[in-house]
Order: sequence, then structure tokens, then C-alpha cells
Amino acid sequence: MGSLTDRYGPRKILVIGGLIMGAGCCLTALSHKAGLMYVSWGVLIGIGVGTSYSPTVSTVSRWFNYRKGLAVGIVVSGLGLGTLVFSPLAEFLKASVGWRFTAFILGLIVWAVFLTGAFVIRRNPEDMGLKPLSRPPRPADKSVQAGESSLAEGKQISPLILTLAQAMKQRNFWTLFAVHGFWTLGFSIPLVHLVPYATDMGVKADTAATMLATVGATSVVGRVCLGVLTERMGTRLSLVGLLMFQAATMLWLIAADKAWMLWGFTFFFGFSYGGLASVFPLATIDCFGLRAMGSIFGVILLGATLGGTIGPAFAGFIFDITKAYRNAFLSGGLSMIIGAGLAMAMRKSAE
Repeated sequence: MGSLTDRYGPRKILVIGGLIMGAGCCLTALSHKAGLMYVSWGVLIGIGVGTSYSPTVSTVSRWFNYRKGLAVGIVVSGLGLGTLVFSPLAEFLKASVGWRFTAFILGLIVWAVFLTGAFVIRRNPEDMGLKPLSRPPRPADKSVQAGESSLAEGKQISPLILTLAQAMKQRNFWTLFAVHGFWTLGFSIPLVHLVPYATDMGVKADTAATMLATVGATSVVGRVCLGVLTERMGTRLSLVGLLMFQAATMLWLIAADKAWMLWGFTFFFGFSYGGLASVFPLATIDCFGLRAMGSIFGVILLGATLGGTIGPAFAGFIFDITKAYRNAFLSGGLSMIIGAGLAMAMRKSAE
């Protein structure tokens, strides 16, 4: 969807994606066979979800040269906020009116949100006679005038640099692809297995579900706060630091043998998880600019898709063999450490 956003603009992509995703929800409500449900819920909704992340992040990045980290952090916080709001809403509706009518209602909500967003969004501030938000220039401050880049560390780089084909020839592109993949492999393990892990420890099922919801809630705070911090620290240092911190939370999870320790994990893991979700699009902009940000970030997200697919299944395989989650969580932490090591090897600027 990133490449289509660069070609057709975010408005058309949101309209198409919203129609497809809403149709997936409504068709799910009418499904009476598993095969149709795989297509409606798995394929159509999956396509729709893909139209919400890359187009919105790449668009808002064009509107901010100053406070870009805060802006991107607010945008991606919608992912965590959506989980926090709609998971309990869906459970409430399912208990009240059944899962079929719930799916249909969610489809109507999707259509309303996506189509409203498409009506409001504009790809470039110039389309409305405006300019991107910039910090008032100060003496000897050339980074704002040149299009700031925290990875460039003072070098003047245009905010519109590389095409997708050019970016794919850069080492930073494949490094970010791999870092995103190793990180997603690691964090997806507790997201999927935290609830059964907690219940195996004697935690009640509803309490364990609340713990998982807390991860989503704290991730919203992390997406905003750490997006701002990234503007000061730079994206490379933020990637390394947050990945190492998340790896440490995985070790904490391995050592957890009481409910309060699990609660501590949910807060720290969720906060750093949300922060990393903000850093990756900012790192993509720093390395390659805004010219084809949608296409470039969309391809880099494939690394996350691979990691998110492998991680939970691999952890489940380990549990089936060992009858314990310790080694599964350890593998997730090691995956994050590998990602941090790769991030340290990133070049300071696009070449």
C-alpha cells in the first residue's frame, strides 16, 4: 500500500482500504463456512489494516519538519488506542447482540472512520497553500532550513531524497528491514503468549486479559512520549536503547513468579513497545527522506510481517517441546538484542 500511496495519494487509498475492510467485516457477519471467513476476515480485513498505517504516517510526516516525532507518535498511538477501545467494545457487543451483528457494526464503524479520514486528509500542506511546520530559524541552525535529519548529524539533506529503487540499494534499507523483523519477532511472543503464561501461574483469566490490555494502554503513552524523545536523541540511538530495554523486560518476564512482577512487565514492555513503533517511521524518514516514504516504509514493514508471523509460532513450538515459556521468552529477548546490534551498524546518513 505504501507504493500505491506514493502514486495515488492517501485519500484514494483510504477510500479503497476502508471499503475493503468494511466489506470484510460485513461479509464475516454473513459467513457460514470457514473458507469464506478466512477470505473475509483474514484477507479483506488484512488488506484494510495495511491501508491505515503507512499512508497516514507518510502523510503526516510531510506536514512537520519541526515536532515531527511528536506528530508521528500521536498518529501511531491510534494503533494502541484502537486496541484499547475496540477490544472491550467488541466483547461487550458480542455478549449483547452476538458475534455476527458485532462484525456488521464494526464494518459500519470502519466505513465511517476511513471515509471521514479520506475526506479530511491532504497529502501535502502546499495543497492548501501552507508550508510544513518549521522551527523558527536560529543562528548557525542549518538543519531546519535543509530538512532536519537526526541520523545525518548536521549534514544538509533535502527532505525529499530517494525513490524506492534507490533506497533498496542502500545498506540502511536492509538493515532497517532486518531490525524491524527481529524486533517484531521478539515482541509478538509475549503479546500472543502472555495470557496463557499468566494463567499457568495461577492468575485469573480476566486479570490476565487486563494485563494484555494494559500493554496496549501504556504503548499509547510510549508512542507519544518516546516519539518526542527521539527528536532529541536521534533515531539510531533511540532504536538501540529501546531494543535493549525491551530485551531487559523479556528477562524480567522470565524471572516473574508473582502477579505484581507481571504487572510491572506490562507497564515497561508496553511503554517501550509503543516508543519503538514511533521510531521506525522516523528512522525511515531520516535515512531516505519523504519522496517515496510510503513505498519505502511499506516494504520495510514486510520485515515486521515476517517477524510477527514467525515469533508466536516459534514460541508455541518451543513450549510444546519444553512445556515451559522460559526459552520462548529468552529467544524473543535475543531477537531484540540482535536487532539492537544491527541498528548500531546503521550508517549515519543516506548516501
